[in-house]
Amino acid sequence: MKNIIWTIIAIVILSTSCSSKADKITYPKDLKTFSLNDSIEFDQEWYDYKYKIVVYSNGSSTHLIKWAEAIEKFPEIAFLFYIDKKDSTKIKERLKQREFYWPVFYDPENKFLKSNKIKGLGTRPYYRFIFAIKDDKIIDIAKSRNNPTFPEDFEKYLNDFLSEN
Repeated sequence: MKNIIWTIIAIVILSTSCSSKADKITYPKDLKTFSLNDSIEFDQEWYDYKYKIVVYSNGSSTHLIKWAEAIEKFPEIAFLFYIDKKDSTKIKERLKQREFYWPVFYDPENKFLKSNKIKGLGTRPYYRFIFAIKDDKIIDIAKSRNNPTFPEDFEKYLNDFLSEN
């Protein structure tokens, strides 16, 4: 009987400690977005997509993946980019260097991470996290060292993501 009670307690503890993956993701709506030359405007409908890739970065390496190719090849996925670097001038310089024209959320107060209480992800140093989100629930979190590269690995990653029904 004691073993059953301890097993139940362990299951409850484990399920609550892993709850960040099961919780519904929220998107702070008060963040400013910008893109180079205001070339592409943020579309509010992206929040409603079933599949989303959310990239959260400190601004140093977000755009090493060839995002334009991924965005073009996977129109059924909304790509949301959050950068928490305090200096927006440096963000714009980095975007220009990488010729990155997609809208970016400026999040110097870490509102996305804080509003979602994603454990262990708000501590520095970090470069970026890629969240694969389905129905506003995190399916996978790829930290910068484990991120797939595009086009081969990342394209396979996105195809696998879409095929998980």
